[in-house]
Amino acid sequence: MSVALSTSARQALVALMLHVTEASNPDLRKLYHVTIDKPARDQLTSEKLITWKKGLRGTIFHELTDQGWVRGRDELTLAPPERAGAAWHLLYGTFRHLNGLMIKNGYQLSDVFAGQDPGPVSIEDRIRRAYGALAGEPGDLVSLARLRDELPDIPRKSLDEALLELDGQRAIQLEPDPHRIALSDQAKAAAIPLGGEDMHLITIGPS
Repeated sequence: MSVALSTSARQALVALMLHVTEASNPDLRKLYHVTIDKPARDQLTSEKLITWKKGLRGTIFHELTDQGWVRGRDELTLAPPERAGAAWHLLYGTFRHLNGLMIKNGYQLSDVFAGQDPGPVSIEDRIRRAYGALAGEPGDLVSLARLRDELPDIPRKSLDEALLELDGQRAIQLEPDPHRIALSDQAKAAAIPLGGEDMHLITIGPS
């Protein structure tokens, strides 16, 4: 039977499980907006679910024990804490689906949480990935209309700002279409004004 943990201790356990490797509070705050407070740390330590040590400048690093990973596996099947908000219910609904998939395919927790969480993918990285999927090879010209179609969830303003920032860094190059008379309305609408001229195309050279 799973050990009864406080809400803050369960939150800390999940955060460490997602992070996989040892993590400080600054690490967890950056990735998940979570910190491990002393009561949660003390409870997890007393239950032998984590170990912790102090590093430079008193920074505390936490890590799940083998027993902690076992408790983390149980967490996938538990109900969220009482009076939990919507985010908790969404997370634990996701956990239930994950648990079912693991059972169906014979996965262990180590098959799923196999490496340190790299954090969210930035808009800049998503632009590069979308370009790579659309371009035949590095340096090919790709229309901004097609690029936008690959990234429909990114707000126009955020995508434009990222494209202009990357162009300013010379990480990408935005170019006008030389055949602008023949451009479709979609291509015209997808353009970005830069230096007094509309840019319709993007190119990214070899890294």
